[in-house]
Amino acid sequence: MFPIEFLRHAAAATPDAVAAVDGARRCTYRVLLERCEALGAGLQATAGKPRPTVAILGPNSLEMLVALMAIHASGAVLVPLNGRNARAELDAQIARARPDLLVVHRDYLDRFTPVAQPVLVANAEAGDPRSTEDLEQRHQGQRSDWQATLADINGIKFTGGSSGVPKGVMQSFRCINTLVANVLIGFGLQGPERYLCAAPMTHGAGAMILPTLARGGCVVMTADPGAANLLDLMQRERITMVWMPPTMLYTLIDEQKARPRELSALAHLIWSAAPASPARLREAQQVFGPVVETMYGQTEAPLIVTIARAADCADPRRIASVGRVAPLVEVAILGRDGQRLPPGELGEVCVRGDLVMNGYLGMPEETARTIRDGWLHTGDGGLLDADGFLYLKDRLRDVVISGGFNVYPSDVEAALSRHPAVSEVVVFGVPDAHWGERVEATLELRAGHAATPDELIAFCKVQLGSVKAPKRVHITSSLPRSPVGKVQRREARDAAMRR
Repeated sequence: MFPIEFLRHAAAATPDAVAAVDGARRCTYRVLLERCEALGAGLQATAGKPRPTVAILGPNSLEMLVALMAIHASGAVLVPLNGRNARAELDAQIARARPDLLVVHRDYLDRFTPVAQPVLVANAEAGDPRSTEDLEQRHQGQRSDWQATLADINGIKFTGGSSGVPKGVMQSFRCINTLVANVLIGFGLQGPERYLCAAPMTHGAGAMILPTLARGGCVVMTADPGAANLLDLMQRERITMVWMPPTMLYTLIDEQKARPRELSALAHLIWSAAPASPARLREAQQVFGPVVETMYGQTEAPLIVTIARAADCADPRRIASVGRVAPLVEVAILGRDGQRLPPGELGEVCVRGDLVMNGYLGMPEETARTIRDGWLHTGDGGLLDADGFLYLKDRLRDVVISGGFNVYPSDVEAALSRHPAVSEVVVFGVPDAHWGERVEATLELRAGHAATPDELIAFCKVQLGSVKAPKRVHITSSLPRSPVGKVQRREARDAAMRR
């Protein structure tokens, strides 16, 4: 079966149950399926081909949910774009993926440079010929026809890139099916959940939509990530499950302590995507009760490589763990020689099985470096204890995970280097109680030039957006260098932390 069948099966079983909530709007399974089938046929007609590649850009909303499910219904290749990224990065991702068409919410039309491909507009102004709603009406009652295998590409998900080149992770239909099954089995989801899609649905939060719909649950959409709004929704909509990065969890803790809501329905308060402070996790358990859970994964092996249920997290010994290996995946800690290490020994976390990506789009050499002998080398250092719990200790690559988003130092270095006053720069991550890690930079200025840290940060925000811009810039007269003159990232990081 293909991912769209999760929705079709649920719609057949409970057609009149509410599948989605967006503010005052309610959408049943029958209506959601009818809309996504019609729009899926419209996507094929617009692209002029079965299984088109479709980029999607917009906020959490009913219209974007319909578009997402329509992409699944048409067998299209999904390219989710994050509206928090800067224009230059979105442009680069679109150029890399080369979609046949784009589905863009009307409020996001100015986020990227105009393209040659057709653009369909969700929640369009009246009379806009690009309206996805009008396209649905023209194809009402139709169902798209397409052929594929489970090994074929279902989506291209961007995870940043070194040297300014976006890395498009190619995920197969089998990969997505495995993701859904891992969530259902791992979290023991038996009955209908009421899932709050709080973080961007084009990021980690969207991966929980299909598991929710597979069990006949309800997806509650919101474009407002403010803690007060989220807690109000959790109380009003009787939310049972929510996923969020640690930064969002911290704001919820503080808001709930200040103005408590009645959250007795909540059963799964799931955090992941970045390191979290053990002290704040214990605080979350005190504030929300025994519902705090976590999981570990990456775009190359999405979402749920390991999982820690609430009972696991309640054990003080496990507060720093990201859980046991998920049901449908294999994990090993490998040494530098590629051999499996025994419990308690630190090495590289490696993954294999149907959850693993097909490879990086147009990057065969990078794919070959990452997947070796059937194992996905995550670049994360870690160890498994005697009971099978995974503990992450360090990343073997340079990627910084800040607030749940991957930030590649070379991307930030390239942006800062474009400032006329910057001579050379090195970027790194440092531990942060709120962000998990924060991006910082140390740099030398050109002789005869001047710039303040605030000016440089603002410059970088224009280039990359606020998520990837450094939170702090250190200006030095001499960067630490090796005997051959290479700038040493670790020494620069250590010096910045001392300061």
